[in-house]
Amino acid sequence: NFNYIALDLPGRAGSEGTGLHTLKEYKDFLLEFINRLELTNVILVGHSMGGGISMLLAIEHPELFKALVLVATSAKLSVAPETLEKVRDNYEEFYEVSPTRAFAEESSESLKHQYKEGLIDTGAEICYGDLAACNEFDIMKEVEKIHLPTLIISADKDIMTPAKYGEYLHQKIYGSEFHVIQASGHFVMQEKSAECNKLIIEFLAKIIE
Repeated sequence: NFNYIALDLPGRAGSEGTGLHTLKEYKDFLLEFINRLELTNVILVGHSMGGGISMLLAIEHPELFKALVLVATSAKLSVAPETLEKVRDNYEEFYEVSPTRAFAEESSESLKHQYKEGLIDTGAEICYGDLAACNEFDIMKEVEKIHLPTLIISADKDIMTPAKYGEYLHQKIYGSEFHVIQASGHFVMQEKSAECNKLIIEFLAKIIE
């Protein structure tokens, strides 16, 4: 059994405040959260931008963590200039089109609709800030400093963080475990939840033996 905490970053869902400007600022926010709750033996699970935040924290404070799970993420989170412009200048068009890029074509229309609604609720300002922060993120030369037990999960139809980026993490993080889930896009933990959860549970079972 595990105790789990699903954290909403500032300005999202149940969290007050506004979005931050860099992944390092989000890393500091997460560190303060962990310290305030006096959490120990933490297993960080991070998806996409959350994976970037998790890697920064794992490099800086490995003593706080037992393991790391990185889902559909990369050591460099580049964003196309056209995407940033679209979010800034025509957010409605962005959130209408974005689900077709974020999910595999065959994935649930309900999931795509929920994602679109989430973008609308989040708003253009925070979305633009997050994408701009991701665009500045690059730890390709630092990621090898991670020495925690690490599970890396990618998806074969993820066009936002292709599986080759997960392969790079696997090559750089010593002793890491790498899996590619088939027929899924960027939101693999939703599109293929049973397969994704199975990989995580099996990994955690090895960690706590």
